Amino acid sequence: SHEVEGRWRLVETAWELNLSRNLVSIEAGDEVDQLVVSRNGRRRAVTSSRDALNGYQKGRCFYCFRDISIVPGSANLADVDHFIPHAGGTAFLGEQVNGIWNLVLACNDCNRGVSGKFARVPALSLLERLHQRNEYLIASHHPLRATLLAQTGGTPAARASRLQNAWQSALDLLIHRWAPTPRAPATF
Repeated sequence: SHEVEGRWRLVETAWELNLSRNLVSIEAGDEVDQLVVSRNGRRRAVTSSRDALNGYQKGRCFYCFRDISIVPGSANLADVDHFIPHAGGTAFLGEQVNGIWNLVLACNDCNRGVSGKFARVPALSLLERLHQRNEYLIASHHPLRATLLAQTGGTPAARASRLQNAWQSALDLLIHRWAPTPRAPATF
């Protein structure tokens, strides 16, 4: 129900702004757990990032597949993580580091636990998983489809190239790679 509500808020926002839902550009707000729309220099919260992103992840951490929750107040509430770390991403991606293409849901351990990701660049195999996630959302005509296309490119090859370039730039800048500790079978 949280995911459906999140998708509906995206569509309602497009209607309220008198825009095609394909023209609404959504990104993470200052509080990364909220998605915002910018119009005429003003930013407005639309829906929870967790609600909108959970459809692909189905209640599992993007990195280790541990159960996560999107319900506020839950003990295992998912963190909204910048796949390309926010710490270095703004240096070469600017505000695009807050784009939907770069946000995933992670358990607390993978995002900021003792051996968590923090500002390290995820392994290349995880970049492929991010690309597959973005392609899934685009192909499913999710309300975030147009935003993903605008942020990453019009073709699968352009999107893959953009992700690869962002990943390599982050790796060059931040140096350290990170791979999660496997906890469950690697399937969604």
